[in-house]
Amino acid sequence: MDRRRFLEMSMVGAAFAPLAVRAQTPPPAAPPPFPPADARSVWLVGDSAPPNPVANTQRLLDLLQARPKIREAYLSGGATAELEARFATRLGKEDCAFLPTGTLANHLAVRVLAGDASRVIVQRESHLYRDESDATQLLSGLNLVPLAEGRAAPTLAEIKAAVDEAENGPYPLRVGAISLESPVRRVKGEMIDLALVREISAYAKAKTIRLHLDGARLLLAPPGYDVAGTAALFDTVYVSLYKYLDAPFGAVLAGSKADIAKVRDLRHRFGGTIYQGWECAVPALAALDDFDARHRAAFAAADQLFAALKAQGLATVKPAPNASNIRELVVKPKVAEGLFDRMRVAGVRMLKPEAGVVEVYVNDTLTRRPVEEYVRLFAG
Repeated sequence: MDRRRFLEMSMVGAAFAPLAVRAQTPPPAAPPPFPPADARSVWLVGDSAPPNPVANTQRLLDLLQARPKIREAYLSGGATAELEARFATRLGKEDCAFLPTGTLANHLAVRVLAGDASRVIVQRESHLYRDESDATQLLSGLNLVPLAEGRAAPTLAEIKAAVDEAENGPYPLRVGAISLESPVRRVKGEMIDLALVREISAYAKAKTIRLHLDGARLLLAPPGYDVAGTAALFDTVYVSLYKYLDAPFGAVLAGSKADIAKVRDLRHRFGGTIYQGWECAVPALAALDDFDARHRAAFAAADQLFAALKAQGLATVKPAPNASNIRELVVKPKVAEGLFDRMRVAGVRMLKPEAGVVEVYVNDTLTRRPVEEYVRLFAG
C-alpha cells in the first residue's frame, strides 16, 4: 500500500470511529414521567396550576347554577360589570374596564395617559417593552424609552435624566407617561421598592407626567402588601385575570372615570369589545371570593417549609426583600442531586436546580400536601 492510499484509509477510519463509539454508548435515560394531574398535583413553578379544560368547563357550569344573572352585551352589564366594579373597589379607583388581553390593557393605558406627548418611559425588562411586538410604537406612534437593563426598575436619577434629555434636546419633546411593571416577571418576580415608587410618583406629578402600573401579578405580592395604597400612586393599574384567578383569558384596567371612558372607546376601535366576557368574569369573581385566604395559607405553608429545610440543613432562602411569590433556595449538592426527578415522580413540578439554586414559586397548590412531605423529598 502506497503512502497516499494509507493516508486516505486512515482518514476514513478516523471519520467513522466516533460513530462506532456512539453506537456502543447507550442513550441517556429518559426522565421519569409525571404522574397524571390530580387533586394532589403541585406546581412549585408558575403562578398557579395550569388550566384543565375539562375541569374548568365543569367548574364554570357549577358556578353558573349559582349565578343566574350574567346576561350582558358587548361587555356591558351582567357579570362583567360586576367584575369591573369589584376591581375598581379593590384597587381604589373610580372605574374599571375589562379587556381581552393584558397587552391591550398596557397599550391603551399608556396611549391614554400620554395624550399628545410622544415619549413614554418604561423598564427595559418590562412586558410592555419586551413582549408586545412594538405595538405601542406601531399603532399609537409612541416612543418607548427603556431604562434599567437587567434590573427591576430605574432609579429616580435615571428617570430625571431621560426626561431632561427629551425636554432639553435640540428639538424638545415631552414625556407623557411612565409605565412601571411590578412584580417584574423577567427579574424573578421582583417588586419595585415602595419607597422608590413614591419618589417616582411625586416627581411625575410635579412634572405633569402620568403613571401606569402593569400589575399583572400584583395580587401575588406577599400577604399584607398594600395593594390599594400602591395603586393610589398610579393613574391606571392593570391586573391579569387568567394567571391566578381562574379565567380562561382577560384583564382589567382601573383608573379615573375620564381615563377609563377613553379606554373603552379605544377598546372598541382596536377590536377588543368582544360580545361577552362572562366566561372570564364568572370564574374570576369566584376566585376573588377566597383568594386572600388561599394566598395567606400558601405563604404560611411556604414559610413553614423554608424553616423546616433550614432546620434540617437542607436549604436556605436567599435574601430578597422585594420578592413577590418567587423564592430562591440555596441547596446542598447532595440535595440538588436527583431533586428534580424525586419531585417529578411524586407529582411535584419544579425547575431544575442550577448552580445549587432552585426557584420555588409560592402558589396555592403548595397547600395540597403537608409540609413534611416536601421536606422528605428534599432530603431524598
